[in-house]
Amino acid sequence: MAERIRSMNRSGARGPTIGLAVLLLALAAPPERAQEPEIIVLDPNRPLIQSPGTVPAPAGRSPAPAEDTGVPLGAPLQEGVNAREVLADLWFKQRALAGRGDTAEAARQVETALDFMKREGLRGAPEIAGAYLAEARRYLDDGDYRGAQENFRLASHFDPALAAAHLGLAVALLRGDRDLSGALGELWAALKVRMTDAGSVYQQAGNGLIIVYLGLCFGVAAALFLICLHGAPAFSHDVMERFQGNLSDESSRLIGWGLMAVPILVTAPLVWLLAAWAALFYPYFRRREKRLALLTLALLLGAGPVGSVASWIAGTAVDPGARALIRSLRGGYDLQDEQALRALADTHRDEPMFPFLLASMHRVAGRFDEAMKMYRRALVVDPGHTRSMVNLANLHVLRQEFAIAQNLYKKAGDLDPSLAIAHYDSHLAHLEAFHLESADQELKVARRIDDALVTTLLAQGSEGRSRRLPVDVGYTRAEIWKRAVTLRLDEGMRSAWSRSLSAPATPAGGAGLLMVLLLPGLGIAPRVASSRRCRRCGRPFCRRCRMGTKDPDHCSQCVHLYILRDGLAPNVKSKKMEEVVRYRRRVWIGERLLSLLLPGSGHVLGGRTWLGALLLTCWCGAWLGILLGGQLLVPSEAITTTDLGPIVALGTVALAVWLTGNLSTHEAERE
Repeated sequence: MAERIRSMNRSGARGPTIGLAVLLLALAAPPERAQEPEIIVLDPNRPLIQSPGTVPAPAGRSPAPAEDTGVPLGAPLQEGVNAREVLADLWFKQRALAGRGDTAEAARQVETALDFMKREGLRGAPEIAGAYLAEARRYLDDGDYRGAQENFRLASHFDPALAAAHLGLAVALLRGDRDLSGALGELWAALKVRMTDAGSVYQQAGNGLIIVYLGLCFGVAAALFLICLHGAPAFSHDVMERFQGNLSDESSRLIGWGLMAVPILVTAPLVWLLAAWAALFYPYFRRREKRLALLTLALLLGAGPVGSVASWIAGTAVDPGARALIRSLRGGYDLQDEQALRALADTHRDEPMFPFLLASMHRVAGRFDEAMKMYRRALVVDPGHTRSMVNLANLHVLRQEFAIAQNLYKKAGDLDPSLAIAHYDSHLAHLEAFHLESADQELKVARRIDDALVTTLLAQGSEGRSRRLPVDVGYTRAEIWKRAVTLRLDEGMRSAWSRSLSAPATPAGGAGLLMVLLLPGLGIAPRVASSRRCRRCGRPFCRRCRMGTKDPDHCSQCVHLYILRDGLAPNVKSKKMEEVVRYRRRVWIGERLLSLLLPGSGHVLGGRTWLGALLLTCWCGAWLGILLGGQLLVPSEAITTTDLGPIVALGTVALAVWLTGNLSTHEAERE
């Protein structure tokens, strides 16, 4: 019987004969072989090709609709409609009905719109969701919490990736119903949306980079500034020693502060002052303080490149084309993405990715003519684009144009021998055309290339989770991410990278590093054996003042009084102890007052340099994030609602830093 059918196919026999033969073959097939891929069980009442919205059903039953329902079974393939106009019309009808008080009919319009989005493959309708979000905010401001809750829920239905809808609903539940559990659930839903949405993650990563860098710059710069001020008396002492004792303490201190003020008068940007002071006081720094100074200058040197990176991220985050590419990772499509992808396809005519993604969007929406047109356009750009060949062949299969489809499958398989999906789809097309031997051969080739993939696809078909329809191929997440983030790297962006080296902080940081490494002290302070300040009394001393003592952090009097514990005259000991008490009291008050405003300052002055710099960095970063929250990469939903999540997180960080900076020990342990 099989040989008879194949001979009829080769001879081109048509009519009732082939239908009767196929029916007899189906009835004669053993039941235990009904699930094997080489044998197909046919229902004589079933059309030869399935619609995109149905799954196969057992004989004698009507086909069951799939989750993403398409056109009815047996209906001809139809082109999609203008989804934007349909949704806008339904929204206006719903608002008019709601205004007249016909809530039942208004709710029916909403259900119709949501069913339409599901049928068309729409991931979200941001315009409709934004309208409901604005209406919900108005209700919330007026104190109508029921209306606010209803509109926030509608906004989340029309755009599942809109985290602001869940946040607003949490606020409405707390204010209106005092529903703490419901509010926490909505906050958790908003967090999940934020963490799973690629565009939101990218945007928050860009904001995080800017805040972290600015926090580092301000934090370590403040720490370096405090260290330099703490070393100013030692510098004044070296100035006095340079004039061989001809200057008094007051005059040497005046000259020292005057030399320190010269960079302020000569250089306009503050970053040059940091570079000059870092080079001037470098010989006075301890090892940890020297590393902090080098880190500060390195951050200044990288200000230009980091600024270019931030500009690149900001440009990508607001670029409609890049946003459309990133949103395509979620599956489905958004209404505003079609225009952006079409603009990219017109602008980048030498890249097949953009017409391919646009074709995939039309394919999901059921606009098959437009999809085939875009796939052919991608093939014109790149004749060897195998993805477009496979997907175009799949559309020809859906239209029962098997000869054209098989030519495309064969060409794709020849160009890419590792493309197992081309042979698998060819196998399905041969089954639809009743070319059983060719179908078996293509299935074997597909198994030989990627047996795991073919087994998974066959298992899905046998379990009823998906239809035995041709499988489309697409770009990987890594490829789409790479193209989205490199979309801004055009000629204008490259010129911006070249201009980044002319930022004021970059040459200041570079000059500071050169001066620190080649001329520490700037020829004014001694490069070696520089003066120090006593940790007990704060008095500056140099090598000649110490009279042979080996302790680097204490003057001679404090060494004899506190370390060697030698006997001293009562009046000398009393006077020295009063000096120590006054200095320690002044230091304690200064550290506490500074820590109230800048947590971490007391740790820097007390010798815990790196901990103080870390606290200052976190403090500055938290406040910069709070103050600049509406001026960085602002999400589109922030236009109509306030994003409290980052504010709460940054406020918590600031509180923890303040408590740590004021309750922990400032002074480093003394040996």
